[in-house]
Amino acid sequence: MAHVISRLANVVAPVKTTPANSLRVTRPSTLGASGTTSTAASSSTAAPSSSSSSSSSSASTTPDFRSLFTSVPTPYVAPPPPTPAPTAESVFGPNPWVTNPTCQGPDGSSISYNPYYFATASTAAKVAQMVGGTVVQAYQFTPNGGGFAQQQSNYMVKLADGRLINPGLVASFYTHGYSQSYVDQMVANEVNNA
Repeated sequence: MAHVISRLANVVAPVKTTPANSLRVTRPSTLGASGTTSTAASSSTAAPSSSSSSSSSSASTTPDFRSLFTSVPTPYVAPPPPTPAPTAESVFGPNPWVTNPTCQGPDGSSISYNPYYFATASTAAKVAQMVGGTVVQAYQFTPNGGGFAQQQSNYMVKLADGRLINPGLVASFYTHGYSQSYVDQMVANEVNNA
């Protein structure tokens, strides 16, 4: 008495191919629950006919791998180079910032500022044109006097709603190699968060 597990009743039996039918797709025969071969599966593995039409149709669907090595190759066309990232100098000119901004301390000593906070007048005018503002001068680091005194004023851009942005910082966005679209996003964020 054979014990048959129902989950294993439809196991696919291995298929042996012969050279005559190796180019055709054949379905493997399956064993039914009773252990007999199904007739639908066995009819698909019948011997190929000897007519010339079936052999020509199978030959036309079989790829010819020799053509891969004998055809004329398509010449490689390099893609166009990417657009170079804009630089501060390419947008604002050769000197976007004041060269050596300083402050005088209470004891008379000179203290250097970061030039990125000190845009030139032409850089400030370009940023004002970009964001729709006007250029104003201010002493941003020492507005109330005191013991420290800025030696150069800051050119600032006054937006339509009265807020100020530093055009030197906007020009510094161009020093990182970012794409123009990313710089535009950074400028918009600067304007919105001023």
